[in-house]
Amino acid sequence: MAITITQSPQEVTPSDNPVTWVFDSTLTAQPNFYFLVEVQIANPTTFATIESHRVYPEFGSKAHFDASSITERYAIANESNAQTLPSIKIVVTEYYGTTPIAYSSVTSIEVLFWKARLKKKDFTNYNFADYSLDTIGGVKFLTLEPRGTAKVKQDDLFYLSVLTNNNAISVTFKTYEANGTLVDNVVLTGIGSGFDLITIWCGIETLETVNGVNFTNATYYTIEVGNGVGASEVFRIDLDESCQYSTRSRLHWLNEIGGIDSYTFGLLTREKFNIQSFGYERQFGSFDSTGGYAYDLKDGTVIDYLKEFSKELELTSDWMSQSVQNWLSKSLYTTPIVYLEENAELYRCKVTNTSFDKKIQETDMVFQEVVQIELESDNSINV
Repeated sequence: MAITITQSPQEVTPSDNPVTWVFDSTLTAQPNFYFLVEVQIANPTTFATIESHRVYPEFGSKAHFDASSITERYAIANESNAQTLPSIKIVVTEYYGTTPIAYSSVTSIEVLFWKARLKKKDFTNYNFADYSLDTIGGVKFLTLEPRGTAKVKQDDLFYLSVLTNNNAISVTFKTYEANGTLVDNVVLTGIGSGFDLITIWCGIETLETVNGVNFTNATYYTIEVGNGVGASEVFRIDLDESCQYSTRSRLHWLNEIGGIDSYTFGLLTREKFNIQSFGYERQFGSFDSTGGYAYDLKDGTVIDYLKEFSKELELTSDWMSQSVQNWLSKSLYTTPIVYLEENAELYRCKVTNTSFDKKIQETDMVFQEVVQIELESDNSINV
């Protein structure tokens, strides 16, 4: 065959990073030669051609095609639901001749993709086997939170996501006393059959009331998943027994690897309001009820007819370690999807911090984070 695909994306790849194929032909010297790349998407199983692109040789007889501008539009952000991931493949056909016509073609393997965008440094080291349960063991959950630092209170929401590659999983919850004594061991089987990305609700209240996990005298618990082929890391979560202000706030956000990260700003939350007035200044004096022209300061001369106001929150964390501050600032301030947790409900909001520093323990000693949140705007009565 004159045409071959020499390089493909990994079998499971983040949608917003490069999704690149390289192809080669022995016939690029033919007149008017070009490759026609047909991009096909399936969600979940039936492929359809959605775009076609003409590509010319770039490096000798080779050319490349990056489909990330397409996959980023077809991937759906993880919002605590199970997902069947879309697949992509390409068909590459040679065209050449005085009036170019189609000759040989080749079809790529199918590639699964999910909504994520790794930082460039992380993407260069990305290996799908680190995150897909098709591998033997130690598969990572889709979170970059430093291991061993996760903490939750009784009624906090908490999520862990994992790529299962369409296999049902078993989830093992274990609770422990402070000295390591096992309190309870609950295994749930047959979870998420037919889905490729599963988000596990694993807050304490959810595990107690829905899954019957016993937390009596427990100070921490672990979560592990498997699907008969591979197994995940053992993820530890500590019960947060620290004192916190009544105005504590908890945020959840989509992280760069497509999971949901969470953090509690336990020190203080301040509400702030920005107000904009719309009004006019009317003339001083007017006719009274008898027809006389009177001047009365009680009528006023500077009048508002509408107020617009927007609500903001300033969230202050407690003291934190270097690893937590570095993760939190890099992950939270750079994501477009953030939720504020209130009474076990999630409300979309906007983080307005425009810069951050990665703290260094040796020079900065102790540190905390202050996050600015923008919420809804509203209007007064229009008079």
